[in-house]
Parts: sequence; C-alpha cells; structure tokens
Amino acid sequence: MKINLEILNELQEEAMLDLSQEELENILKYENEILKKFEKVLAINTDNVMELHYPFEIQSNTLREDDETNVLSKNDILSNAPSTNGDFITITKVVK
Repeated sequence: MKINLEILNELQEEAMLDLSQEELENILKYENEILKKFEKVLAINTDNVMELHYPFEIQSNTLREDDETNVLSKNDILSNAPSTNGDFITITKVVK
C-alpha cells in the first residue's frame, strides 16, 4: 500500500489538523520510506519458524507461591483512623 496526498488530506481533516503542502509532502516522503522498510521485513521467509511471544526461552512458566503475610484486622485499622463512619474511614474533602 502506498500513502498518497489524498489519504493524508483525509487524515488531516479527520484529525482536525491544518498542515501546509510542504508538511504534507514531508510526511508523505517519510511514510513511504517506512513502508519500503516494512516491505523488506515482510519479504523475510518465516516458514518453519516457531512463533514466540518472548525473545528468549522461558525456563519456568509457574508463578511464585503466595506467602502468608501479617494482616491487620479491620477493627485495628478503624481504631487507628482519625475519624470513622461505621466501617469506613472518613477524610476531609480535598477537592472543591
């Protein structure tokens, strides 16, 4: 696919941009250069190449074990709060 001025003008309108003709031509030049580079990448034969989700072999796909931690009770937390309303900690309003 080639990028042309018609496509750039449509994109310019959709993005509500006001680009000069010189800017459009520069964008057109760079975009077509990028597309040429991608054509080289897409021309690489990847048949018989295993698909990888990571660039390296994964030695272990297991997650770590959850360690039991010291958890404070709700009553301890509420007793340390400056002000509460039932089971909730209340704070002063900080947004106007």
